Amino acid sequence: MKTSNLIILLLLALCLNGIAGPKERILKNPFFAFNNSMNKQGLDFIPFETQASILKKYGFDGIEHRETPKIMELKEALDKQGLKIFADYVKIDIDQKQPYLAEWKEVIPKLKGTGIILWCHLNSAKFKSSDESADAIIAPIMQELADFAKPYGVRLAIYHHAGLLAEKADDSFRIANKVDRENVGAVFNLCHFLKTDSEENLTKVIDLILPKLFAVSICGADGGDTKNMEWNRLIQPLGKGSFDTYRLVELLVDKGFEGPFGLQCYNLKGAPENYLPQSGDAWKSFKKRYAQPMNALTPDEKSNGWQLLFDGKTVKKWRAINEKSFPKSGWNVENGELCISGDNVLAESINTGDIVTTKMFSNFELVWDWKMLTKGGNSGVKYLVAEGLSNNPKHGEGLEYQLLDDKNHPWMLEGKMKPNDFRTVGSLYELYPASPDKHPSPLGLWNQSRIVCKNNHVEHWLNGQKILEYERGSNDFKDRIAKSKMAAIPGFGMATEGYILLQDHGSIVHFRNIKIKELK
Repeated sequence: MKTSNLIILLLLALCLNGIAGPKERILKNPFFAFNNSMNKQGLDFIPFETQASILKKYGFDGIEHRETPKIMELKEALDKQGLKIFADYVKIDIDQKQPYLAEWKEVIPKLKGTGIILWCHLNSAKFKSSDESADAIIAPIMQELADFAKPYGVRLAIYHHAGLLAEKADDSFRIANKVDRENVGAVFNLCHFLKTDSEENLTKVIDLILPKLFAVSICGADGGDTKNMEWNRLIQPLGKGSFDTYRLVELLVDKGFEGPFGLQCYNLKGAPENYLPQSGDAWKSFKKRYAQPMNALTPDEKSNGWQLLFDGKTVKKWRAINEKSFPKSGWNVENGELCISGDNVLAESINTGDIVTTKMFSNFELVWDWKMLTKGGNSGVKYLVAEGLSNNPKHGEGLEYQLLDDKNHPWMLEGKMKPNDFRTVGSLYELYPASPDKHPSPLGLWNQSRIVCKNNHVEHWLNGQKILEYERGSNDFKDRIAKSKMAAIPGFGMATEGYILLQDHGSIVHFRNIKIKELK
């Protein structure tokens, strides 16, 4: 091949690479149902062949089993449907001379090649939950079983459960670490995490256990003060409840978790047909949602007039407030996300400063994803912003959709701010509070926000829920401004057009999928 032709081909390849579409996202983790999806008190035994048919019908890849009885019969029924046993409940009582069923030594060799995980429930009447002094007894028991199971490709995982020795996800990781065997790992169990820990610790715990994470159990659940909730709120069909389980799945898969997700069905009422269809459909929606390309417009969005304000690579549609160019530091693009750094949540527009769109907008619908990474962090998205109104050249004035980690913000901790007041997340800052029924994602997980601004009618949305609406120019609006710190700004909030602004408030915040549609 001539050198000139080779150069042309190389240049063509580089061009094609540069215009390649967004990176494909695929949720390919297996999804299985717990044993308690089929076997409940008050229900007649469901034959294994029927169980397999039900699982297949509703989109599950398999099921969990309980101990050794009839495990090979279940395996045979699942094999016929192309399904498998992903996990098996193993009770280990460290107070006993024989801590687990002796039959496991007969069954484990038969499980060679199945890839099954034996998730171990650690019990003791002598030790309290999370008591690390029990680890010295647990470790040799687990090591002996793990060494026996290894030649057959069988893995063990420490299952954390409220009230057991390994009560918290941290316990699962700690014990697996001390056992120190390649085929021993940890489990993350959503409902038991919510019962024993706090939502705000979710990303920290995931980061801790991820290196040893073998399997995850999920379900629908409510968010909030979860430690004091009843189990019927912490275990619901997938897709139900105010806690957005999808965001947990997204977090794990984005971080590289490739293991199975199991559906916890304890306490769900009725026959499997009552809750498995809902959960199977929710999982399908998770897969569809995860497959949506980041920082790209769908064909429908393109035909309906949507525009990208951030393409995941460049900042050509943004600049520093009161400047012609983008800030040289502080704001940056990382992994398809527009990020602001900071280490002082009370430092408003001091370090890097705010950024604004290069174009002004009047009537519009704006959507964006965001996640707060600073505990107690603060930021905001302002709209109808005008320049030159502030004594601080790095600061822009406009109506603000508040982005805040309410619970941990210094003002909340000091009593200067009250729950659900007009400074909390989703509110129109200093003017109108968002609905107290809002459901922001836990710290470190993505949220989706939306602003609809049509003439004087404005709406704020958070995670698919309308949390605020108001009328610019109304007497109530004017009265609120007159009583606020914006009273000294002439005509505040009444501009017919302005910029969209992302706020620097000394916190680490990431943005993506920033899209806008101009309304007529």
